Amino acid sequence: MNFDEDFKQKLIKLRRNLHAFPEIGFLEIRTANIVKSYLDSFGYDIKSGQEVMNKDYLMGYPTEDEFNSHIEKLNQLDEELPHFRDGYTGIVATLDTQVPGPTFALRFDMDALPITENEDSNHYPQTNGFISTNKGFMHACGHDVHTTIGIGLAELLKEHESELKGKIKLIFQPAEEGVRGARSMVEQGVVDDVDYFVGAHIGLNAKSNEIITSVKGFLASTKLDVQINGVSSHAGAQPQDGRNALLAAATFV
Repeated sequence: MNFDEDFKQKLIKLRRNLHAFPEIGFLEIRTANIVKSYLDSFGYDIKSGQEVMNKDYLMGYPTEDEFNSHIEKLNQLDEELPHFRDGYTGIVATLDTQVPGPTFALRFDMDALPITENEDSNHYPQTNGFISTNKGFMHACGHDVHTTIGIGLAELLKEHESELKGKIKLIFQPAEEGVRGARSMVEQGVVDDVDYFVGAHIGLNAKSNEIITSVKGFLASTKLDVQINGVSSHAGAQPQDGRNALLAAATFV
């Protein structure tokens, strides 16, 4: 498929827009509003927020201070952001072709990282006017590109709907960084009906125009919490009675 120049430039502009205001996990409020706006304009069946996120399985949800600080920044923008101000930023757009077939799901992550972007004059986003304006945060892992790919794909799928079969679910996931955001969506059942699931990432040492694939848990991980309890004792008088939690934790790591 050959993309015309207008479509290409539209995606470049969108990606730069997203890059210029990065948002970390569960705070992708502006980002999610942009995604929803595009998906609405394409005519998708959309579910979002707590329809697709289970509140009992949020991992690493921002503190009240972090949340309020971000809302304050959003309020300073000259933009209408009517949705997702509760931090439930997940979105699932479904294309049902009404033709029998399997259900495909594609996942696109949206969050940025708490990293300060390079402001050197030779830094490409700096020289081209789309460096992060949300100081202390940046899209250092490329999720601005992933979100743009999801929106671009959504448009193309709609344009070619008559050539497709089955269902296609486009999952825009919050909080991928830190392995936090997927579980609340999984526990809400968004992939229960899925036959084929695709997750993707730009880069990873691939050459331009090269695609690397795997079906064996590529980049899959999970989390666990470990608590190590120690026993205090006097280092000079009774060291033998102590149980050093720090040493145990260092050994465990």
